[in-house]
Amino acid sequence: MNIDQLIAKLEQAEQAERVFDAAIGSILGWRQKVEYVKTDPNGEPAKKVFWVVPSGENPGIVPPFTTSIDAAVELMEAVAPNDRWGVSTFGGTGTAFVGTGAYCHAPTAAMALCIASLKAKSKLDNQVKS
Repeated sequence: MNIDQLIAKLEQAEQAERVFDAAIGSILGWRQKVEYVKTDPNGEPAKKVFWVVPSGENPGIVPPFTTSIDAAVELMEAVAPNDRWGVSTFGGTGTAFVGTGAYCHAPTAAMALCIASLKAKSKLDNQVKS
């Protein structure tokens, strides 16, 4: 899924889900790795799937970007480190902006900041291509 498809899915989502965190992690360089390990005396391999941190080959847990403000800020700082940003929650809706981008709304403040951050990254990526 590309960044614009992810933004569209996040904007339509009614709640935060780990599948979104995984997609965001992929954009930041997290990779899924599959290994087959022997788990029984007959040597039948079992599939083991885990995530690898962006900076190496160590396994890790993809941060909960859509539910944790700290993780959402980590995303924002990775994609738009020099931009100003803001986030708030009112009446069960999160609102956020990054840089000169529009206000984004979502079921959680963290998710709104993720959407705003991804939009800032998409805009920057498109400017670089031009």
